[in-house]
Amino acid sequence: MTLLPKKTILGTRGSALALWQANEVAGRLTVPWEIRVIETSGDRILDAPLQGPGRIDKGFFTKEIQDRLLEGEIDLAVHSLKDLPTEPPPGLALAAFLPRGPVNDILVVHPDWLDSSAAFPVKSGARVGAGSLRRQALLRIFAGGLEPALIRGNVPTRIRKCDGQQYGAIVLAQAGVHRLQADVSGWRVFALNPELWLPAPGQGAIAVEVRAGDRETCSAVAQLDHPATRRAVSIERQLLANFQGGCSTAFGCLAEKQDDRWRVRLGVDLPDKGWQVVCFEGSEAECSAQDACTLAARLAPQAPGEKWLCRPLA
Repeated sequence: MTLLPKKTILGTRGSALALWQANEVAGRLTVPWEIRVIETSGDRILDAPLQGPGRIDKGFFTKEIQDRLLEGEIDLAVHSLKDLPTEPPPGLALAAFLPRGPVNDILVVHPDWLDSSAAFPVKSGARVGAGSLRRQALLRIFAGGLEPALIRGNVPTRIRKCDGQQYGAIVLAQAGVHRLQADVSGWRVFALNPELWLPAPGQGAIAVEVRAGDRETCSAVAQLDHPATRRAVSIERQLLANFQGGCSTAFGCLAEKQDDRWRVRLGVDLPDKGWQVVCFEGSEAECSAQDACTLAARLAPQAPGEKWLCRPLA
């Protein structure tokens, strides 16, 4: 009797975006596979803030999946990297990062609230859905006449909430909208400049997590790893860890390779000072090793200069 090869079980959340990402990983594997949906706290608790006062502990969208991985119920886990805490649980490792998607946020505006003459093209007084402390802090400096408001839900749900009544506009990651080919035809959509409107560390990246001692799965997944993405997001996440930001502090970071050096732009919301930024260059090791105290001494208020903030997204 011929035995069929064992299937590799991929664990994921059940949202449309999470399933898209799991299928993207599965389609790149050269071994038989099966996708298993696992409900997380983030899927069950829909009225709690993701960050700031009253937030749930870290791992809101990942802990249950990681638990199943540690228990051997699944062989690998597929995550949106920005959902993952910077320190993996003992026994787990990030084995691969797929090529990174768009890093920037986009602004989706209901036509009734559009102000094409404004640098941030939303009418004053509008309620803007922003699900993270980072987006709320950036709204305060770039669009002080607007009301940043908590928003929860998957990408299609958030877009539907931009109905002119609940929210006049919302801010989303472009990667999720692009991957789902979400219908935004009834709204005006703008790309936000990631050099000014800094993304979350690891935004746009898909991570594959495995048990550290599972050599067979590690070998199967190793072929998926995109070194340039791994290096960029590793810098961003190390700086996040250095600042201990993310869930309790508004934090944004973007690392980009330029020739043989890395250029990093970092932003953090400080008490009594607001959103502060710093830009620095160096080798991968030099950038990752920057500590919070050294960078804090160089932080300065956001200065947009002549750079564009919003551009219509075709």
